[in-house]
Amino acid sequence: MRIAIDHLTEYTYESPARYGVQELRLTPVDTRGQKVVEWSIEAPGIEGAAEFRDCWGNRVKLVNQTDERSELAIRIRGIVETSADDGIVGFLEGEPPSRIFVRESPLTMPDRALKSMASSLEGRHDDPLSLYHALMETIFERMTFTTDVTDADTSAAEALAAGQGVCQDFAHVFIAVCRILGYPARYVTGYLAMPETLEQAEAHHAWAEAEVPGLGWVGFDPANELCPDERYVRLACGPDASYAAPVRGIRRGSGVGQLSVSVTASVQNQSQSQTGQLQQ
Repeated sequence: MRIAIDHLTEYTYESPARYGVQELRLTPVDTRGQKVVEWSIEAPGIEGAAEFRDCWGNRVKLVNQTDERSELAIRIRGIVETSADDGIVGFLEGEPPSRIFVRESPLTMPDRALKSMASSLEGRHDDPLSLYHALMETIFERMTFTTDVTDADTSAAEALAAGQGVCQDFAHVFIAVCRILGYPARYVTGYLAMPETLEQAEAHHAWAEAEVPGLGWVGFDPANELCPDERYVRLACGPDASYAAPVRGIRRGSGVGQLSVSVTASVQNQSQSQTGQLQQ
């Protein structure tokens, strides 16, 4: 499948920002199931951006904005060829040892309810892959996909207690339970093209990856109860959402600003394309 991405992030500040630094985790890498054909980032200062791999293996551009501005726009355009591979990612160049993803992180700290969910699965499956599928099914049954009830700082424990949330929350619950059971799991951001819809997306999609012996990292999307297929474009990963944020930075001299994000994922089939929708 050939997917075209058009992703625009816009900031509007109450007063002009005199200086800013942005970390952009907006550059995908080739994996077993995806190949980047074209990719570009447009942003003030992008020409002089420093480029590096962070400690999680993500490609990062560090951009300085030195001109005073009341608005800031970051635009990504790209084309990625994908294939269905049962969510298998394997191991990627530059990433840390998988065991580091067993450690707790701020948004995946365990509580009694998460430990209870882990206990209900422990010892009942022949292999980790079967356990992960059972966990994904359990989360899908326990939680309802609902927008505007959680935010970027909502933890896995809080989302499970509420019984609802967006894809970020579903992924955090999955990751938290895996770590309680001693299995490496990490958070993934990306895009999801849905050819059956014709609506514009408003945000990234998110899912989880867990390690499977003999296969490496395998993706699981508990918000949709499936493993990522050819509709998914993988962007960045980290212990939880706070580490894998596509855009993160600081600014000087501005008040509280407004953020607007729009994403279009177009599935290109020969001469035709359809606009997809992301859920978050």
